[in-house]
Amino acid sequence: MRVMIKSVYLLCIFNLFWILGLLHIGFYGTRPYRHYRFEDLVDPAPDAVLMVCALYSIYFLIGNVVQFTHFSVHHRYTAYLFLSVILIFQSFIACMGAMHAPPYWIAFIINCMFVLLAHFVLYPIFALWHKYSN
Repeated sequence: MRVMIKSVYLLCIFNLFWILGLLHIGFYGTRPYRHYRFEDLVDPAPDAVLMVCALYSIYFLIGNVVQFTHFSVHHRYTAYLFLSVILIFQSFIACMGAMHAPPYWIAFIINCMFVLLAHFVLYPIFALWHKYSN
């Protein structure tokens, strides 16, 4: 029972990062911004904002599928490696679109870098702390 509560708690934190990232992108996706060349105020295209939200959601959707199918319980290192590859691909896509990027794309880059930090630094520290505290 205690393991299940910890699992649900971690899943809620995981999904909280997802929701906060989508809100961050959505906030900048609703505000007009200055065009880099003409200095006119431009309204962001809703299709582009939705595409950026979908790109940001790839990691979290696959992470939820991995958690709900219990693949991460049986194949812990394979699941971490698979999610790492997806996250690096997602960050590569974010950095490729960075030139003359609108503010919602910059919010996507910031969110990707934060998730990279959480995935490669904070999660291993948490896993080691959890392993050696018992």
